[in-house]
Amino acid sequence: MFFTIITATRNAAATLPRLLDSLAAQTCRDFELIIQDGASTDGTVGLAEAYRDRLPALSLDSAPDRGIYDAWNKALGRIQGEWVLFLGADDELAGGDTLESCRQTLSLLDEKICYAGGIVARVASDGSVASHVPFAPAAVEKMQWRHMPFAHQGLWHRNNLFDGCTFDASLRIAGDYDLVCRTWTPENGSHVLPFVVTKMYRGGVSDSPQSILRIRWENAAVSSRYFPNVWTFSCLSGLMKGGLVRLICAIFGARAPIVLDAGRRLRGLPPAWKEL
Repeated sequence: MFFTIITATRNAAATLPRLLDSLAAQTCRDFELIIQDGASTDGTVGLAEAYRDRLPALSLDSAPDRGIYDAWNKALGRIQGEWVLFLGADDELAGGDTLESCRQTLSLLDEKICYAGGIVARVASDGSVASHVPFAPAAVEKMQWRHMPFAHQGLWHRNNLFDGCTFDASLRIAGDYDLVCRTWTPENGSHVLPFVVTKMYRGGVSDSPQSILRIRWENAAVSSRYFPNVWTFSCLSGLMKGGLVRLICAIFGARAPIVLDAGRRLRGLPPAWKEL
């Protein structure tokens, strides 16, 4: 088995078909899908089972969990593929030939390469591409001490990264950032896939203004573990900004994105919250 796709779900029946359809359409069939479900009650498990005959291999388990990283940890023990990709239930691969394109490159890499990343397209609620997030290893040293330096949905992991290594399940949002800080080196993570791997639809927890304070807090906590000498001022500033956004959300409720975008326009920045 060459590829393993891991997805954590919980009451994801409304969006999961997007991911399953993109996987069923792949010309490369040398992959498995592992779904670790968090005891959904909306038909998610039955929906996933309905795709079993359309996928090369499906491993499906449903049980209560403590969040996405706990679910991913449960899935790690079932990996059969050489390369692993973590996708959300509302993500999708960029096209039917995406896995084939990835395989053509990944199969040629030296065994010391444990990470390889491609472009992630951020898709707005109307289906248009809002932006592209590149994989830029050269920028890691400048960004890694502050936050996740690239989009995790476009990042392939060689399976031996998880030999004795799991995600920190005490984190709700920054567990992938923590894993990268623990395992990334310039030698094992320098390979770039120069094409779009994943389409990531906006509106998830990492986009929510209500979650920004939690995101900044967890980023600061992770940063302090690995970069204790450089994180303080920037992270404190980020926490203050996150607290301000959370206060605006509490005051303005559903109108908060409008207020936040108005503030961005005053600073000469493009709107970022209007579609959330």
